[in-house]
Amino acid sequence: MVENVIIMAGGAGKRLWPASLGARPKQFMKVGGNRSLFRLTLKRAFALGMKGTVCVVTHEDCTAAMLDECRDMEKNLRERIVILAEPMARNTAPALALAAAWMGLDGKRQETSLVMAADHLISPIESFSASVEAASIEARKGFIVPYGIVPTHPASGYGYIEVGNAVGSGFEVLSFREKPDEQTAKKYFDSGRYFWNAGLFTYVNTVFMEELRICSPEVAAAFETPEHAWFKRREESGILLLEPTQELRTRYQNCPSLSVDYTVMEKTSRIQMVKAQFQWNDVGSWDVIADLNISPNAPVYTCESNGNFVYADRPVALCGVENLIVVSANDRILICRRGKSQLVRDAAGKDEMGTD
Repeated sequence: MVENVIIMAGGAGKRLWPASLGARPKQFMKVGGNRSLFRLTLKRAFALGMKGTVCVVTHEDCTAAMLDECRDMEKNLRERIVILAEPMARNTAPALALAAAWMGLDGKRQETSLVMAADHLISPIESFSASVEAASIEARKGFIVPYGIVPTHPASGYGYIEVGNAVGSGFEVLSFREKPDEQTAKKYFDSGRYFWNAGLFTYVNTVFMEELRICSPEVAAAFETPEHAWFKRREESGILLLEPTQELRTRYQNCPSLSVDYTVMEKTSRIQMVKAQFQWNDVGSWDVIADLNISPNAPVYTCESNGNFVYADRPVALCGVENLIVVSANDRILICRRGKSQLVRDAAGKDEMGTD
């Protein structure tokens, strides 16, 4: 089984404004029940039976919320959580390079790591565990191993992985494809050779850094020689928090903002995909959440209204309306037609700037 887990928890989640906002972005949303997406991800990590560390990479503005999420966990689990605070957003390649650098300082250079996003839904855990085990076998052979989701329909909102022949526990990767238009998505779906890119992968930490050095030397250079002086250490409730010192801030300022897909996954030859055996959803928009029908427990009153979805922290009444998404959170209200939630990011940007 995989030895460590890295949880990427630095996204802003603007597509889920206003429930995702500021220092409490998407990963802190509760999507049915009383647990946040981040807490569900933590539970999933420990349910794998891994014996190492869960390293949470997040923006320093989110560390207080992260600590709040972790405080009521069992003591033996809290003591295996490390919150690694980034001084600024620089996309996923620097975030994972920082995690690998810290793993090196902590004596984990030759160990395997599973990379997960903090804001996905995955089930059941037994199938997820089996897929992680298959990926770990390939990772120990020297591969970076992404997880491919079997498409259920021709989706244009996901990136795709094109595969070739079966090899070992996985498949050779022929190409990565950006989000396609609807016609191209149908071709991908009909071919049977394309999988949704879940954004999860497993690797040995040294293999990741070696490939980063080859594929993106400008990112690797910023994290090549890690030092304890990069971090200010403190503990809260047994949880280790590593905050950035000025030296790490300077490195981030000089590091380009690049995604790990673009810098490594699309360029490396040391890659092999495993087919996911689990159900997966990236909870990427209000339309997705509406389709899943997951919302808080605030009451909704309807009169001659159909096909609506409400996510609210207070009672809401709908009268004579159809096919709407209504969100009330953080002293803000969103109303949009179902199928148009891609526009929410624009509204979030206007809210940040205080413009009409």
